Amino acid sequence: MNKYYTYIATDSNRKFLQAGFCQDLNSIYQDMQSSQEPTLFSFAMLNRIVLVETHNSLYEADRRLKELNAMGRIVKERLIRKTNPNWLSLCPNLSKFRTNKKAVVYA
Repeated sequence: MNKYYTYIATDSNRKFLQAGFCQDLNSIYQDMQSSQEPTLFSFAMLNRIVLVETHNSLYEADRRLKELNAMGRIVKERLIRKTNPNWLSLCPNLSKFRTNKKAVVYA
């Protein structure tokens, strides 16, 4: 059975949020890291996947993507902070692309 993933990607400043879905998160993450040109806007370099949800069917993933795209920015931020409060990248399989930055949480 195939797994489908919905994700939210952001840039290093957390200014832009882009939702998408795929079957292979590692290939999406590699494309983000190796891309030299912005993908979403002409000035946004998406480089981090901060929210991942797993689905069993293409229909469920597409429905969830539509829900994520319909949400406002504040709702998306709350959803991300609930599962990933430090907005860290959720693709640990690609350690060669990860940086050794310390996470700081401001309360």
